[in-house]
Amino acid sequence: MAQQTVGIGSSANDGTGDPLRTAFTKINENFTELYAQTGMDTDKGIDINANTITSTSTNADIIIDPNGTGKVELAADVEIDNGLNINGATITSLTTNGDITLTPNGTGGVILDSIKITENEIAATNTNDDLQLAGAGTGGILLGSVRVAGNQISSDDSSVVHIKDTLQVDNILSDDSSALSIQGAMNVDGAVSIGGNLDVNEITSNDSAGVVINDGLSISGPLNGAGSSVLQITDGIDVEGAATFESTIQADGNIEANGYLRYSTETVSGDGAGTDAISVSTGVTFLNTSGGTSSLTFADGVSGQVKHIIMTVAGNDATLDNTNLNVTTSIVFNAVGEAATLVFDGTTNKWNIVGVQGATVS
Repeated sequence: MAQQTVGIGSSANDGTGDPLRTAFTKINENFTELYAQTGMDTDKGIDINANTITSTSTNADIIIDPNGTGKVELAADVEIDNGLNINGATITSLTTNGDITLTPNGTGGVILDSIKITENEIAATNTNDDLQLAGAGTGGILLGSVRVAGNQISSDDSSVVHIKDTLQVDNILSDDSSALSIQGAMNVDGAVSIGGNLDVNEITSNDSAGVVINDGLSISGPLNGAGSSVLQITDGIDVEGAATFESTIQADGNIEANGYLRYSTETVSGDGAGTDAISVSTGVTFLNTSGGTSSLTFADGVSGQVKHIIMTVAGNDATLDNTNLNVTTSIVFNAVGEAATLVFDGTTNKWNIVGVQGATVS
């Protein structure tokens, strides 16, 4: 209905205006339409009282619907049901220790910029984006009792961090070029494949079986038995390069070398004065008597130890007497190539001749 205007005549009391009844009828109809348009009539279910807008229909919503591209603007803070306050870009719970709950419909989620939260899942919405969780300052990220801070994963309640199922790691690296440190024992039930260097103090089997290394093992430092025990190799050992042993090698089975077996060597030179000691720490002793005669001495070895003595430079005699040798008098070397092979026994605690070439035994 268009607005109705009350006719008031051309001048006061000239009889040209609307009759009184007609005028008030127009006024009533205008107010009826005004109430209908503003939703304040009882048929619309809205009641406006002072600064309060109330729905008069049971469980009815109040809908504010601007036209076209219009929007609803609230110039001040908004307080919802005495529990939530909206001030600019800030939403605050007014309830002590109260949560703020956002509940999407159906399979929908809550999208915060480039983060989507669906039920118990948090996901990045941009293609190939990382999902970053960062603590402030020196703070970390707590997942239950597991703390993640920088490049460290630790327990926040001093308990052990357990990985219940299989952990497959392509590379374990230190981002700051420092050593990767594992404090305490590391138990591995399956195979361990190491492409680079492994620096550990101890590797043991968790089930008392052997530790199996299927491929090559490169050791730059010493290989020792734990404590005072013996280093045991139950099967074959294949050494392609040089192998240096500074102490005893004990083998229950055979030692087979496809290449040559090299002994450590020394040279004892005679000068005609005093005595010259043959070392028990080398496998071969070369004799050089170009500077004078040599009176040789030889200390005790260990039972089964083998020693080779060879004259390589002649000129004078080199004599090893029977002080620590199971011969009547001595062995004398006086020509290049003369040699003797001796074995020490633990019964007589002396050296025994098992082979001689050219040298004189008396």
